[in-house]
Amino acid sequence: MIWITFAVPFESAAFRKRPASRSVHIIHTGVGEDAARITLEEQLCNAKELPELLIASGFAGALIPDLHVGTLVSDSQPGMAGGGDPVLSGARPVRFSHSEHVLATAEAKREFRDRTGAEVVDMETAAIRELCAAAEVPFRTLRAISDGADDDLGLPPDLLGKLASRPVTSSPSLGWMLLTNPNRRKAFLRLIRDCRIAQTALADGLESEVDARSREREDQCSSR
Repeated sequence: MIWITFAVPFESAAFRKRPASRSVHIIHTGVGEDAARITLEEQLCNAKELPELLIASGFAGALIPDLHVGTLVSDSQPGMAGGGDPVLSGARPVRFSHSEHVLATAEAKREFRDRTGAEVVDMETAAIRELCAAAEVPFRTLRAISDGADDDLGLPPDLLGKLASRPVTSSPSLGWMLLTNPNRRKAFLRLIRDCRIAQTALADGLESEVDARSREREDQCSSR
């Protein structure tokens, strides 16, 4: 079976409505490297059978201007296990790098890009890749761009990290901040819109990949 990881249910929401989601094992790891490592280690240790493939999915931030919201991206570095082309069909191969916190401003993204040479940033892929390598599980990435290189996200990094796992309505102070600051509110509403676009792009890409692999298995069975 294919395993697909997302940081939070919001990222997987559109895919979980698709029929293809019923034939895979979806894991919500939590936000950040530590949460991803703990959750996936537990899943791998308790699994009766290791996955035929693990896809690290979810959102990612663009660090270069020509990566637009909704673009599907895949880590271009060689796969750690399983061999073959690590870039999934329909995704743009890019250089990933890991950040321990949300890059909430265009300036922070530029500084991170200059320091790392990366084209895309996320918070979980590096930890998931390491665990897959140790367990000899074939690994791929398929993420959707949720914010552009020049986009400010409207809120401080710590608040954005908390919002990934809880709604705005759970924080009255946050609601007041957005209500009284038009610039923050505009940027945050744009982020929500763009995340919806990323949700749909992910669902399309994952559905296509899962369906293609299902057809391959059917063809192999029929040819025996």
